[in-house]
Amino acid sequence: MTAGRPRRLSVLTRIRRPAFLGGIARVTRHLLMVLLLACGLVTFVHAQEGPETPILRIGILAHRGWDAGESQWTSLERYLARQLPGHVVRFVPVTLTSAGPLINAGGLDFLVTNPGHYIQLADLYPLSVLATRKRALPDGSHIRQFGSTVLVRADSGLATLGDLRGTRLGAVAQQAFGGFQIAWFEARAQGVDLFDDPAELVFLGFPQDDIATAVLNGRLDAGIVRSGLLEHLVDEGRVPDGALRALNANVTYTHPEAISTRLYPEWPFLALSGTDPGLRDAVALALLQTGNSDLADQWGAPVSYTEARALVAAFAARRPEAASPARNPLGIAALALAAIALVGALLFFALRARRPAPTPPAPQADDVPLTRREQQVLTQIGEGQSTKEIAATLGISPKTVEFHRANLLRKFEVRSSAQLIARAGRHISPPETET
Repeated sequence: MTAGRPRRLSVLTRIRRPAFLGGIARVTRHLLMVLLLACGLVTFVHAQEGPETPILRIGILAHRGWDAGESQWTSLERYLARQLPGHVVRFVPVTLTSAGPLINAGGLDFLVTNPGHYIQLADLYPLSVLATRKRALPDGSHIRQFGSTVLVRADSGLATLGDLRGTRLGAVAQQAFGGFQIAWFEARAQGVDLFDDPAELVFLGFPQDDIATAVLNGRLDAGIVRSGLLEHLVDEGRVPDGALRALNANVTYTHPEAISTRLYPEWPFLALSGTDPGLRDAVALALLQTGNSDLADQWGAPVSYTEARALVAAFAARRPEAASPARNPLGIAALALAAIALVGALLFFALRARRPAPTPPAPQADDVPLTRREQQVLTQIGEGQSTKEIAATLGISPKTVEFHRANLLRKFEVRSSAQLIARAGRHISPPETET
């Protein structure tokens, strides 16, 4: 553990707070987002898109931020567009919290995400695994597994997961699979509770690059990221070669990347239940043929995610507050509010069906110019943040947030935040601070 640590990290989300307050806030925020999206997104999409050009929306969990991953995902987007003539392929960046509301509102046809996120969503939405990612390495080979890397400075005295006791530890989020849960599971097997044993546990969210930077600068003693990130940062020149190393590095000697945990299958490419079967089959075939393309990352036949499911189940059962909704008062409240939201949405659509949806001309989302501050506010809106939360995150006043929100609604020619999320599409990316 480094000496002379700063007393606070203003940009970090701290875990030391009453759990029920955070739970109530998250439930309320997510249910409001679900209702808004259910009432606005589907109607909005059908009003704006003509039947002559079907649009294929594929959600992408951009764990490094959209800019860092854009070239990789753009290559796959273009490949699928070539393989699916007659369709417009659109990749939509999502976060761990925004994917569910988008699925609820019918805003996605497919989704690419990590195994833990897939398993959590699969408990709520029917999903089919079409393919599993084969991630490219610099030497041209491919790997089908990944894990978590607990990064420390090269000169750190920390060596094992047991040494994390009393440290300042950073991670992406509690629900982040490679960015927290895999390391939590591995540490638990060694008798370490990452919730209680570190002196401080802080969650930075996406992009994960920021966690490595915080460790490198000494703001964190250790940081949890997905495997492969360290090598990318070194190749890009963002981290000096040899400046950071992996804790618990002797866990395996066969994996080609720095790793601190056991391995799990790579990311799945998922189809939602409402996707046209013919289109689903065409996308699956295109993915399995990536081995004959010039894409760096390829896709193979789906593998079993049983081990990942066992980890997610263990994490969900770790504490009394993670019990099933039938025993959890907060879970009961969430189910009740969800039922109210569903009834409200059904009533809305029943009334909406009585009159034709307006189809005014609208600007193309990709052509709308945004200032840096408007982009930041838009990103926070996409995260489901309130005006006060956006103001606190960006260090500006709530009036300034509302000013930029009004400008965004005007520029995209929409009337609500739900319509703004639907229209903005590629402009929305994870926060600038992530895993």
